[in-house]
Amino acid sequence: MSAKTLYVLTLIVHDDQSPEGVVSTVETFITGSLHATFGKAQLSPRAWDFELELEGYEEALKLVKEHCLHQPYDLILQPSLTRRDKQLFIFDMDSTLIYQEVIELIAAYAGIEDKVAEITTRAMNGEIDFNESLKERVGLLRGIDSTRIWKELEEKIEITNGVRPLSKALKKLGCVLGVCSGGFIPLANHIKNELGLDYAYANTLGVDENNILNGETIGDIVNGERKAELLLEIAKKHGIDPQNAVAIGDGANDLRMMSVAGFGIAWNAKPKVQLQAPACLNTKSLLDVLYILGYSDVDIKDLLQ
Repeated sequence: MSAKTLYVLTLIVHDDQSPEGVVSTVETFITGSLHATFGKAQLSPRAWDFELELEGYEEALKLVKEHCLHQPYDLILQPSLTRRDKQLFIFDMDSTLIYQEVIELIAAYAGIEDKVAEITTRAMNGEIDFNESLKERVGLLRGIDSTRIWKELEEKIEITNGVRPLSKALKKLGCVLGVCSGGFIPLANHIKNELGLDYAYANTLGVDENNILNGETIGDIVNGERKAELLLEIAKKHGIDPQNAVAIGDGANDLRMMSVAGFGIAWNAKPKVQLQAPACLNTKSLLDVLYILGYSDVDIKDLLQ
């Protein structure tokens, strides 16, 4: 018989749901489906930790994912002993650190947001290649005057709920933070400055001599593979073991960086991404990431002082 390992299963009830009855449901799942005994600790009125011993992580993770489908809560399974060892966090930008898809905001200037949004959705679902989808969408932007567009977009974008305090808490914990986006560098740099991140990488749109978008990108495309490479490069630069890195995003092009990081979190992600990501978080605040790391409301309050 293989040796058992200590894991933690974190329960986070969705914001608009009542926690009543959820804990007992999860306890039944642990004993009945995972065949494990457990210890329990409450992190907040809507978050609990269950420590349990398991032989097969992959099989248990599959059962957890199947159980969570269409439930009013998330369950995150991870090794208990390493959950607070995280030193590097790399975020996607569009629909993760901010609510919008920037390319769709740009497309609105030309009245073609519906065309661009349709391609974006297919790309994030993994239905078409990201590079090809980016080429198609950027091509549709040809002819847009970009002279004032970035400053105007800075005023339009909305930073996701919980991102500012999460960034503050992670920096206080000594973590390195970065954004690796399939979007565009002017706004990625803006978000970097707003949140105090250490790194920002994204795509660059080509312009002609009159600052008119030419329908092309310049330089390397920040696609799923490049995001993974950047995560590893940043980790190496800071002497951080990639196993102590966390990747957070919502699209299929974020799965590769999740796979090279020690842990990955799909944030309100597309269904296909949720099925493949190591963990899923479907709440209204990214600050809930701190529950996944094992911090209680009391701990979080201290971190944010």
